[in-house]
Amino acid sequence: MKTLKIKSIVKYTVMALCAASALSITGCKKEKTNPEDAVTLSVSKANEQKIKFEDTVKQWHVTNKRIFVLYGYAFNDEETIKKFDELLQDRYGLDSDGGLICTLTYPDSFKHNGKSYSSELYSILSETEKEIAGVVILGAPETTHIALGRLQDFWDMQIPYPIIALFPQDDVSGLQSTCDIVIDKSQKVDISGDVEPEEIEAQPVEEAAGILKNTLDYIITLNGSIAKDSDMAVHVSQLLQNYSYSNYVDSETGLKSINHFILH
Repeated sequence: MKTLKIKSIVKYTVMALCAASALSITGCKKEKTNPEDAVTLSVSKANEQKIKFEDTVKQWHVTNKRIFVLYGYAFNDEETIKKFDELLQDRYGLDSDGGLICTLTYPDSFKHNGKSYSSELYSILSETEKEIAGVVILGAPETTHIALGRLQDFWDMQIPYPIIALFPQDDVSGLQSTCDIVIDKSQKVDISGDVEPEEIEAQPVEEAAGILKNTLDYIITLNGSIAKDSDMAVHVSQLLQNYSYSNYVDSETGLKSINHFILH
């Protein structure tokens, strides 16, 4: 009887160990992901441009820091906002869920007494209780630079976070002096020097998605604003990886801007 009892104990012990081993393997198994998979979201525009991030790594966690992303001209239609929001939510998380990105839309987010003013950007950024890690402006509307100038005064010219303008439609010289980096797209002009109509209507959405991702990824690594010095080339190379670009040159003075770059 003793022998039978010992055999039974050994038998059940082995079975228990096997079950525990199987459970351990199952619990530790990770679902295989393909890093080459990308989310591609089409926008119903005349030229069928696509909004996409080259990868869809979900790297966000709840944080008390925020990067403000402003949807301005050419980026503020309902369909484009929806697609960008989905991409930002997936990769960085939105403010409403405790994520990194806080979005603003012009003109809806800038109403004051029933009217919209881009100058309200100053009030939003100076009065927020959120810990701002950076600001990215897509399609900056006119007078944006005035609001940013007031923000510089508020911080005694020492704004503690980077401000980057992508494809702006505001005054060029004003943004160069109030933003850390300005990135624009080269435009075709006619014989008289005026920008061709199709260029004015064109929406640089396809380039903007990739550059926005690069910009946000880079801002995450920073701890303050970007100095306008000899290291600027290093900074902009992180934003414009795999893109052809050059420094903006003023057509009247021939002066080359240190922080304004043109995509080719």
